[in-house]
Amino acid sequence: MSDEEFMFDDGDEEYAFEYEEEGENDELTIESKYYNAKTQRDDFPVALAEFQAVISEDEQSGRSDWGFKATKQILKMYLKQTDSVDNQQKILEYYDRMLDFVSKSIVTRNYAEKSVNNMLERVSLGADSSFTRAFYQKTLDVLKQTKNDRLWLRTSLRLGRLQLEQRQFRDLEKLLAELRLSCLDDAGNIVHERGTQLLEINALYLGMYVEQEETRKLKVTYLESVSVRSAIPHPRIMGFIRECGGKMYMNERNWESAQVNFFDAFKNYDEAGSPQRVQMLKYLVLASMLSETEVNPLSSPEAMSYEGDPDIIAMTSLVKAYENQNVTEFERILHDNKAAILDDPFVARYIGDLRRTFRMQALHSAVAPYTRIRIDMLGRRLKIEPAEVEELLVGLILDKRLRASIDQEKGILLLHQETSDETQYEAVSGWATGLEAMVRQAFAVLS
Repeated sequence: MSDEEFMFDDGDEEYAFEYEEEGENDELTIESKYYNAKTQRDDFPVALAEFQAVISEDEQSGRSDWGFKATKQILKMYLKQTDSVDNQQKILEYYDRMLDFVSKSIVTRNYAEKSVNNMLERVSLGADSSFTRAFYQKTLDVLKQTKNDRLWLRTSLRLGRLQLEQRQFRDLEKLLAELRLSCLDDAGNIVHERGTQLLEINALYLGMYVEQEETRKLKVTYLESVSVRSAIPHPRIMGFIRECGGKMYMNERNWESAQVNFFDAFKNYDEAGSPQRVQMLKYLVLASMLSETEVNPLSSPEAMSYEGDPDIIAMTSLVKAYENQNVTEFERILHDNKAAILDDPFVARYIGDLRRTFRMQALHSAVAPYTRIRIDMLGRRLKIEPAEVEELLVGLILDKRLRASIDQEKGILLLHQETSDETQYEAVSGWATGLEAMVRQAFAVLS
């Protein structure tokens, strides 16, 4: 073992400096045996035997935190090799012993909480879900027994995040239903003091509904979450809630609301120091292009500092090609930055919508100087088939963004001039209304 490992391996241990007094020789002997065993941890059989000797001596002298520490060290050694069923059984056996110290308050509450969290962190890295579930269940049972509600809640939420990550939705839903009940009064209303707890629970619900594509439940839970006022959640939790809201609105093709939520998610993740902030900027840029806003999504002071990030550089280049309506450059950027753009499943899902929006804008600008133009010529300019050009033109006409008609037999777009009789009538009508208002004002002054 390296000096560094020896010095920093046990960040959750408590150390106390005490003067030696008569009658403490036994404890000092146990202490020296414990630290001697720690130096042997690279030799598993030797260290195991020495830690077990510490535990045995501690039990004979009435149990103390040295027995707890030795039990914890054995657990850590076994947790490095959880691949066999025998080792997993050993881990659960020694964890039962460690929790017995906790339930009988042999160690301080603060030290017990740190140690339990340390073990949960280690076991969460394992791939065996049944073993992890058994480990967590033992923890929750003891915490409920000792009425440690705060740690019980934190452990439950940690288990929920693990179940979400492993897509164990049935177990997660059961856990969240139990947690949610603790936030409601007998009438089913949110307890004012439990607002922060409810948001953490709802964040897990939202993550589950996003994965399951349960759009109705997602929206109900999201709207409830943003309406909670009696809470001071961690910015990472609020960032996740806003991220889920942005994804929900993207699914509804409500690009403007998605843009607002992704920006709020970015700000919260940025405050929390989460790497998710860069991904939120990507989604913000995507939603901004789809909403056809003229405001640069990266113009805010918070966002400008990330303009040099490789992923953001790719999205910024895409925005420039979009604004310049450069079809060739737009497609080149998508092709050359596949890892930064298209490898993100969420972004890839909306590239079709983005291409359509981009092509409709480019098409609208391309036809502006003409009174009539061949559809196949527009197809060559946009590098797409005439049938797709015609479909885009129909969309522009139906959205009333283009006053035109299509001669399908000749393959020609006929643009209606703004000087048509209808336009002239509207202009004269507006002029007459304005003149009438002026006359009324004049009579009012004279009278």
